[in-house]
Amino acid sequence: MEQELRKILLNTAAAYAAAEACALSTISRRVKNDAAFFTRISQTDKSFTARTFDEVMHWFAENWPKEAQRPLELMKWIADTGFSVKP
Repeated sequence: MEQELRKILLNTAAAYAAAEACALSTISRRVKNDAAFFTRISQTDKSFTARTFDEVMHWFAENWPKEAQRPLELMKWIADTGFSVKP
């Protein structure tokens, strides 16, 4: 399960970085105030909690660029959690 959540976080972060035309370390800093966050969780010997997963996905849901399409994984998370996306 953790590997699937890891993949979702990394794919969502990569899509956000592409939409914003910035580095993954920039996104890491914005999301967790830690430039190495996504680099660290890409290492399979590192772990993270379900709470961290939800916090990061919540940040993406709230901060996704209006003109960019959200990734399917983020849309699924929004639907599964009942998160209300701001218009």
